[in-house]
Amino acid sequence: MTYALGMHRIVIVALVAGCTGATTGTASDTPLVDTSTTSTTTPATGLRDVEVAPSDPNLRYTGRWDHTDPDAPWVGWQGASVEIAFRGTDLIAQIDPGDAPEYFRVILDGDHAGSVKIEATPSHTLHQLATGLPDTDHHVQLVKETYRGTSATFLGFQVRTAEAGTLPLPEPPSRRIVFYGDSNLAGDSLESERNDTSWANSGSHFTYAGIASRRLNASYHNISTSGETLAGALQRFDRTDWYDPASAVDFDAFPAHLVVVNLGANDVGRPEPRIRDDYDALLDALRAAHPTAHIVLFNAFGWSEGEPAGFVQQVAEGRADPDLSWAVFPWVFEQWHGCETDHAGMAQVLVDHVHATLGWEASPSDVVSGFGVGGDVANGGFEQTAPFGGYGWRYHDDPGVTRIEDAAAAHTGSWFVQLADGAQIHQPNPASDGDTVTATVWLRAEQAGQTAEITLDFRDQTLGTEPVASTTEQLALTTEWTQHTLNATARVQLGRPVFHTRLTLAAGAGATVHVDDVTTSLEEQATD
Repeated sequence: MTYALGMHRIVIVALVAGCTGATTGTASDTPLVDTSTTSTTTPATGLRDVEVAPSDPNLRYTGRWDHTDPDAPWVGWQGASVEIAFRGTDLIAQIDPGDAPEYFRVILDGDHAGSVKIEATPSHTLHQLATGLPDTDHHVQLVKETYRGTSATFLGFQVRTAEAGTLPLPEPPSRRIVFYGDSNLAGDSLESERNDTSWANSGSHFTYAGIASRRLNASYHNISTSGETLAGALQRFDRTDWYDPASAVDFDAFPAHLVVVNLGANDVGRPEPRIRDDYDALLDALRAAHPTAHIVLFNAFGWSEGEPAGFVQQVAEGRADPDLSWAVFPWVFEQWHGCETDHAGMAQVLVDHVHATLGWEASPSDVVSGFGVGGDVANGGFEQTAPFGGYGWRYHDDPGVTRIEDAAAAHTGSWFVQLADGAQIHQPNPASDGDTVTATVWLRAEQAGQTAEITLDFRDQTLGTEPVASTTEQLALTTEWTQHTLNATARVQLGRPVFHTRLTLAAGAGATVHVDDVTTSLEEQATD
């Protein structure tokens, strides 16, 4: 559809979810409207279009915004947001993204799962965030998902309302978190299981920074960028704009309760003593900037030899800082960057650590986790899905892989997965030398005698290498749901210690197979 504001001739992105009568979609093919001839009042309803200046006191900004010009605040870092509450039916935002397109996420009335992304381009600065809403109270949060070019400038809202303008917002979250990270935390390929790092697949809202912050009732800043190193972060952690060394941050404006440092991946290959020195230099600076915050060193294990997860405990303990702790999470999925379900798993590890360390309680996740717990797989009944479409099993969009809703046909619940003609799905879990893994799967075929395969393999610490060992069972199926079990033990291989296992489920050639109720258990090797 089209919508008009001021004297501009534009095409608007009409985006809203979860509301009766609301419009959802993308850029319209409707002819453009010249707003100089369009009325801004709707006499039949008494609604009118009200301009909301960026300096409106009822708006809330979160992130490293620069308000030097209160009517043209600008921001660089992803994860920053502006919020508005209003009573009315339509909402427009005017955004100048800078010298490159940027993506923003629109969250209407707290519906994170149903939220949508818009692309702001230098040529189209006006965006309709919601239209056709019930004429009641609404809350919209506009989140900057990417940091592609120079900083973006927010130039105000327009509300279609019968009221004078904005309404007061509810109280902000009670806690504040600052995250410092690299490309993973910046949200590269967040909406892709195949490491597609196009900007359309990037985002911040469903990284573990966003997920964990919502679970912990916290506002957050996400100070992360692709390729960041420990030494690089030391040069940029205190900037409002990544590109401008003079854009100093006022840390007192957002006094953090918690600081999470997820850096070091891009330092692998350098001597460990130098990496430790860079940790110390960065932590000295962060402690000075966040004197009362608890700092967590948060690192992944299982993707490369020499990774900081192997010595992050020693770094933390060597500083004798009572408000410094460490935690590690498994990087056992392939393709380098995590997608939304991986980030939900990372968020779970962080939330558990913060609860154990600081006692903070957490709400349930709004994204399904792809991390198994206690040796079991995640989402083994396929009942949940993440906003981008994945559900913890790669690859959800492969040819021949279909997640089906049919309570009458599922083994239990409402969902199962169909695999056709050699298609397969898999999920990893941490494991160690000598561990025994048992997989239990319910399977059936569309035609008796069609086949399926269950494979358990074990892999070493280096990402992308071939399995250390693999066990496969070929099965002839019936048309009735039948339980099948496979177990395998990780065998020690000289120079290739096991770091994780992978369960793969595949349909035979020409077969159509249904999969449901997948579970695994892990028996650790007995130690003296």
